[in-house]
Amino acid sequence: MFCKIVRFAEFEKDIKRLKKRFRTIEDDLDVFLRIALVDYHKNGIDNGGIVSIPDLGFDKPKIFKARK
Repeated sequence: MFCKIVRFAEFEKDIKRLKKRFRTIEDDLDVFLRIALVDYHKNGIDNGGIVSIPDLGFDKPKIFKARK
């Protein structure tokens, strides 16, 4: 289970740049965070959109990536 979502400065810079081409990216990201991330981590619902990245050389914290 996660406690908070951290958006790094590099990520914010990329989002700002991508907003010029993809106007709905901020809304899409909000929907992803509200639905997919919460469903997977808090409600235990796996829709295949979030996967754990294995073999990073450490066990905690777990690192995940979004596929959808």
